[in-house]
Amino acid sequence: MDPKAVGLLTKERVCVLAVSLADGSPHAAEMHYSEQVAPVKLFIQTYPTVKVRALEERGGAGKAAVVLNLAESEMKSLQMRGEVRIVTAEDELQRIYSVHYKKHPTAEKYKDSETVFLEFTPTWWRYSDFTTDPETVIESA
Repeated sequence: MDPKAVGLLTKERVCVLAVSLADGSPHAAEMHYSEQVAPVKLFIQTYPTVKVRALEERGGAGKAAVVLNLAESEMKSLQMRGEVRIVTAEDELQRIYSVHYKKHPTAEKYKDSETVFLEFTPTWWRYSDFTTDPETVIESA
């Protein structure tokens, strides 16, 4: 991923995650995320919500889209499409906890037996910066 896109990814804390439900309708939610840079992965703490149930109906994984930086004043964004999955392996969860709670230390108080972590892996991305002239648009292949 381009360094400008990675810079925005590591700076921001909130994204919109969109998945499709069993009936094919879209479902989007604003979520806090943490990230791994190489390779890029986003980690999202949630609980048994409609998006989690939709993934469970598909064996724990599916397609998703993520958008981050919704601040109109900044005029930069990162859009991604890829794969999302429910993380269940204890060793993976321990690694994610250390990443996620470093970025969001107050989120750990919400961790309980109902906590679910999602891992999003982008397969396509586009970074846009409309503060430059001409605007900067960088897209994966």
